[in-house]
Amino acid sequence: MRILAVVIGLAAVAREDVEVLRSAYEALNRGDTRSAIEALDEHAEWHEHSSLPEAGAHRGRVAIAASLDSFLESWQQFRQEAERFVDAGDRVAILLHSFARGKGSGVEVEMRYAHVWTMRSGRGTRVDTYEDPAEALAMVGEPSARSEA
Repeated sequence: MRILAVVIGLAAVAREDVEVLRSAYEALNRGDTRSAIEALDEHAEWHEHSSLPEAGAHRGRVAIAASLDSFLESWQQFRQEAERFVDAGDRVAILLHSFARGKGSGVEVEMRYAHVWTMRSGRGTRVDTYEDPAEALAMVGEPSARSEA
């Protein structure tokens, strides 16, 4: 029974992590970056593995917020839909679909990518971004992970 209680406890924590992240992405879509970054630990690391100008590592909630604000300034509109959450214990992969319109150019951009969050005590301690969602799924061992839509 004790093992079952531990397993149930871990599943509840994982669901809570997914809800924390779902709320953070919803806040970002409302333009509330301050609430969105509350999902991050104060000393979190964000690793942008893409061709974006902001690519590289950002350490600490303040630096991550500054990078996010800089990125968002480029867009007249920016929205990312979390299409799928894959719960893998202390890591959660989020498959994203973004829609954006350039501020100066008006060019519309649509792309799919993924974030993998490492969670501890209900906060993200590390976020890795992937241009290819399949890579993110492989990082969390997707075949044995539980998916939540």
